[in-house]
Amino acid sequence: MLTLEQLVHNLRKVLRDNYQAVGDSMIAGGAKNYEQYKYMMGQAHAYRSIDQSLTEILQPKTEEKEEEVDVGETDNVIKFGRDSED
Repeated sequence: MLTLEQLVHNLRKVLRDNYQAVGDSMIAGGAKNYEQYKYMMGQAHAYRSIDQSLTEILQPKTEEKEEEVDVGETDNVIKFGRDSED
């Protein structure tokens, strides 16, 4: 049985392989007309977008961690000028 990590890894590999195949086909002149070219561009965009979404979902949220830090804490802040404490 596949773990979640294995499933995502396999899915991302398939998406990247499909993206590459569409690109290779476009480079080789696989689009016979403008409509086919636009269709292939849409496929490539969809593969890339899904892969990017999976990457973003699986990465730890650094923004949430930064928000947890209390903004009022200034222990490590050095103030210069008139307001500085000696």
